[in-house]
Amino acid sequence: MFKNFIIPLTLLFFGVFFTSFYKNKSKNLEEKIANKKDIIYELKKSNELELKENIFLKSPENIKKLANEYLDKDYIFFEKKNIEYLEINEKK
Repeated sequence: MFKNFIIPLTLLFFGVFFTSFYKNKSKNLEEKIANKKDIIYELKKSNELELKENIFLKSPENIKKLANEYLDKDYIFFEKKNIEYLEINEKK
């Protein structure tokens, strides 16, 4: 009679052990996934901001404003006919 209780109790014990083990393991994985999703969200937000700043900084009006503010006014102008192109022959 005692033998009839040992087998079901051991199966119950192992079943509870494996269930709790895999439950904790899946909980840890869900936490890692949630952390990764938060990181991805922050990176997307940062990427959108960087893209907007890039578009703003590359606009012709802003380039002209920044050039007037930070660059010297003593420009050297070249005419197209005075520009010579170099031909490189790399035959050996």
